[in-house]
Amino acid sequence: MTSVRERSNWPSAQPTLSDEVITIRPWHSDDAAWVFDACQDPDIQRWTRVPAPYALSDAQGFVGELAPSHWQNERGAPFAVTDSATGAGLGSVGLIVHDLVSGVAEAGYWTTPAARARGVTTAALLLLTDFAFRDLGLVRLELLVEVENAKSKAVAERAGYHCEGVLTKKVWKHGAHRDVALFARTV
Repeated sequence: MTSVRERSNWPSAQPTLSDEVITIRPWHSDDAAWVFDACQDPDIQRWTRVPAPYALSDAQGFVGELAPSHWQNERGAPFAVTDSATGAGLGSVGLIVHDLVSGVAEAGYWTTPAARARGVTTAALLLLTDFAFRDLGLVRLELLVEVENAKSKAVAERAGYHCEGVLTKKVWKHGAHRDVALFARTV
């Protein structure tokens, strides 16, 4: 008998989800220009794992190859965050699946400078979290947030994630090991 965890709950088509203020949707190849512009932001380069410096070819590779292949191979669920009314690009939110059988994934996000402090990131993370638990059958989502990144930690807390501790020297970035706070939310 096959258990629920041995079957994949992965939908064949990546959905578009909305709370009517923001929308999270699959990446399109024409998103590369605004992703490139957004990833020139020093805060995105400092706090996320995007390459630094960030080239247009990085954006094109992400939206055109990496994001679609992660979805198709059930390795991740990367979404563009857009304004529901205008379609303007506001950021990125997504999952990296660490263990689909156990139902564990890592969430991540970034938001364009113009969209910050408006609740966009929290709303996107909530849409992603609900989708991951309800539709993908995941049971645990984790966030790794650098300990100095107070704004990202606040987003995690507003979305119902709880800090479980600090992982010392967990991430290698910009030539140094970084300590990260481990936030998690479970079903």
